[in-house]
Amino acid sequence: MICSVHGAKEEEEAENPFHCLPDDVVLNIFDKVSHIKWLCRCFLVSKRFASLVSRVQTLSITSDISRVETASEQFSLRLHVSGLVFLAKLSQIRALNIEIRSDFVDDNDSVFKWGANFPQPDSVTVLYATSLSKMTGSEKKEAVETENGITQEDVHRREVVAVECIKCAIRSVGILCYVVLGYPMLQSVTICDSMNKGVKLCLGGEKLEECRNAFDFEWVRLLGKRAESWTQENMKIGYVPVLELPVSGCVMKGVTVMNFRMFADDNSEVETAMVDAFAEEHGVFLEAVVQILEKHRDGIEALLHN
Repeated sequence: MICSVHGAKEEEEAENPFHCLPDDVVLNIFDKVSHIKWLCRCFLVSKRFASLVSRVQTLSITSDISRVETASEQFSLRLHVSGLVFLAKLSQIRALNIEIRSDFVDDNDSVFKWGANFPQPDSVTVLYATSLSKMTGSEKKEAVETENGITQEDVHRREVVAVECIKCAIRSVGILCYVVLGYPMLQSVTICDSMNKGVKLCLGGEKLEECRNAFDFEWVRLLGKRAESWTQENMKIGYVPVLELPVSGCVMKGVTVMNFRMFADDNSEVETAMVDAFAEEHGVFLEAVVQILEKHRDGIEALLHN
């Protein structure tokens, strides 16, 4: 009987190639798998797998907090962010990649992106356009002739989008605070949203250490409460009918730029914050903000003071 059991075990091990692999090879495979959904399943397979999964150094998490109602709920991260509880079992994580599920609803033809001066943002900037395309010559002239103004209904709709962007920014800060303070072994953290509507947040090295020294949970909770009680006085809105972007060779039509200030009543740093919000991307949205501030300041200021 004992021989029979022993033989069955040897046969099972022979059929499973993982039993033949050394621990460092299996661990390297788990590092490549990286997503917490699959690592959780591997963790439950056997004691050997559990011990190896606990040593992985790269982890990806998808959060599921996009539909919670208030900022207070958003900061109950242990309850609402899938995988962060399991993260406590992984004592050697060095690189953490987090994707926040976003559910922005808007016209398919429109383009928008939000950015913030992380890691401790005092404002969120949203750039919204009815279209973004490559244009030359007569097409630019036609765009100028057909895109003249914006209705109050359009302004309201874009404000709604901006509020959702603000919530997404707050979630990012809350998650960042949780993992940075809770897991001091981390060497790099990346946070993005599933629809790529926000500037990707990447922190490592000295920036991550500065973040550890600056963050505290109470500040993040206060940030969430401010986002809940926002008013139009906290937001600046400007509009440019047609925005030419010479570096990228693109044209944006129906451009609205919106800046929401979290704390400061002073507007002196708004323009710097708007540029800093998209600085990490070095792309078309950063160019758009720079062009607005350089060439369309009068039109923006006129709308802002109406």
